[in-house]
Amino acid sequence: MELVIRAIGPLQTNVCLVGDPRTREAIVIDGAIPGLPWVVAELRRRDWRLLLIVSTHGHWDHTGENAALQAWSREQAADAAVAEAAGGSDARPHGAGAVGTAGAEIAAHRADWHRLIDPQPLFAPFPIPPCVPAVELAEGGVVRVGDVRLEVLHTPGHTEGSVCLLSADAGILFSGDTLFAGGWGRVDLPGGDAAAMADSLARLAGLNDALRVVPGHGRETTIERERPLLELIAREHRLPG
Repeated sequence: MELVIRAIGPLQTNVCLVGDPRTREAIVIDGAIPGLPWVVAELRRRDWRLLLIVSTHGHWDHTGENAALQAWSREQAADAAVAEAAGGSDARPHGAGAVGTAGAEIAAHRADWHRLIDPQPLFAPFPIPPCVPAVELAEGGVVRVGDVRLEVLHTPGHTEGSVCLLSADAGILFSGDTLFAGGWGRVDLPGGDAAAMADSLARLAGLNDALRVVPGHGRETTIERERPLLELIAREHRLPG
């Protein structure tokens, strides 16, 4: 796995580009506005193809660039199809960034699909375009990109459909807004549930200490660093404070 991260947008969302350098396939996790130029530049620099646009949950700062990313990938796929028809199977443009003629699909947990289809953004400083998810991130499912496998953990609490993505092979947990360094995502926004968040964080206490945690915002951490907090929540079955 190759991982590139950049904090983007007014809430400094950690936008993650995950790729397999062997197959040159990639996914984007939590596309925030204005992330399109950065994502496109990184894809083209590596000659990666964009397979999937993943949202760990349905809040605007994690979904706002989905529609633009998908539109770009579809344009690239259409250009690749024209080039292939004209020049054969080796005529895909450099950095085409899409698969076949469809472009990249959008993935989220079904409980949050309504937030992508009909955005109701609180405090967003710009309009949030709607997008249509077509891939369900269900508990126990696997997101595949080349040889990379990301297991879906349904971790509600910040929203009903919040998920974390676990790469056991790479030792990385993409925790979205479930777990931060020294804290957790807000539970007082639409879709928030303190009891569900406590259960989700208690679940994460069962993961390997060595896991690198890449959250939706802020600095990275590890399960080992967060273990005292996670185990406290697991013991008390509630959020502190």
